[in-house]
Amino acid sequence: MDSYRRYNYRAYPTGEQRRALSRLYGACRFVYNWAIDQRRLMFARRGKPQSAGQLSHMLTLLKRDPDHRWLTEVSSIPLQQAVRHADAAYRNFYRLYRAGKTRLVTNQRTGKRHRTGLPRYKSRRDGEQSATFTRSAGFKVEHADGCRWMFLTLPKVGRIRLRWTRDLPSRPSGVAIMLHADGSYEASFTVLVEKDATPPEPIHEACGIDMGLESLMSVVHDDGSREKIPHPRTLKHKARKLRKLDKRLARQGKGSNNYGKTRLKKAKVCRKIQNQRRDMAYKLAFRVAVENQAVAMESLNVKALARTRMAKSLSDANWSRIIDRIRRLCLQYGRVFRQIDRWYPSSQICSQCGFRSGRKPLDVREWGCPNCRAFLDRDWNAALNILDAAGLAESLNARGGDVRRRLAQAGRNADAREAGTRRTVGLHQGLTA
Repeated sequence: MDSYRRYNYRAYPTGEQRRALSRLYGACRFVYNWAIDQRRLMFARRGKPQSAGQLSHMLTLLKRDPDHRWLTEVSSIPLQQAVRHADAAYRNFYRLYRAGKTRLVTNQRTGKRHRTGLPRYKSRRDGEQSATFTRSAGFKVEHADGCRWMFLTLPKVGRIRLRWTRDLPSRPSGVAIMLHADGSYEASFTVLVEKDATPPEPIHEACGIDMGLESLMSVVHDDGSREKIPHPRTLKHKARKLRKLDKRLARQGKGSNNYGKTRLKKAKVCRKIQNQRRDMAYKLAFRVAVENQAVAMESLNVKALARTRMAKSLSDANWSRIIDRIRRLCLQYGRVFRQIDRWYPSSQICSQCGFRSGRKPLDVREWGCPNCRAFLDRDWNAALNILDAAGLAESLNARGGDVRRRLAQAGRNADAREAGTRRTVGLHQGLTA
């Protein structure tokens, strides 16, 4: 199945192009906020807001007003896209409202109540500015073979230089030019990509994955091999530098030149952390999806877990992006992706005999089963239970016979403290006796 994907390239506009992009970003912000105001006003008067087509026509009339002639200095396509983005934001809000996923909250400082999910105004002080061009804008992409640079020509902006990293698989249907908080520019192309007819051959038939904070991922394959992916802890490595920059910002006057320089330095550090997290998540998800024909994971509620005392560690672990990326790559390569219920007690059940020994504190990383006397690793035991619960590994049958042959007979020279099947533990005990 064909799918749309994003191809991002670093952009290096000139000084004049930066000023033109700044005017474009300001016009897009103004139109977006204007569209929100118009919808709120019409809803208050008639109980029904305008459609995107009506707002688009109203924008055309607005540009004829002498006080808003400055909107004609930029391309009209990004302005029309800003109207569509505001309409899409309201449609998403109505969808969540009908599903009962919004609520009323009170501002502790002002005492005013507002409903979550409502579209908010855009500001020039936001962390990212963007403008979207569709194919009707007539943008042009040029790249010569063997050249380090490619060029993007935008109407009323000019020919922007981009750092070439990979070829575009087809003609892009749209491009968004973005300005990040650290002052860097990026061009993001929307490209229709055909499905790969020959996906890479998997190494393993199935694997079970247990997400954690001590180790980022604990993986158990159907052939008995297993590994633990260490937590990168990117935020911890940059925490000292961020603290120093925060102290410097606290001593400087807000709005001063030195304050702006320090803010830019902090934005660059945060951007580096973000890039490291994204790179780790994409590489790890690609490895999992390519090496396994079937993947089993838990359906975790990361948003709720982020409200606990583990919020900083969870954000640094980047669980949501990793799980979502694995799901997308499994769909792209034709793999099987299964998620078990989040309430399944994977850490309470012995993977050898199925005995449930109850909840255990998080500091208990290894435990012995009181029923079969097997010594289990908490993470690998949970990963094996997830693999079994997803129906990707056969467990003991009713007569007590072990039918999980490959998993039982693999890894005979492994550490006896690792989690495995009853047959595996017996082999380990026989070798160590």
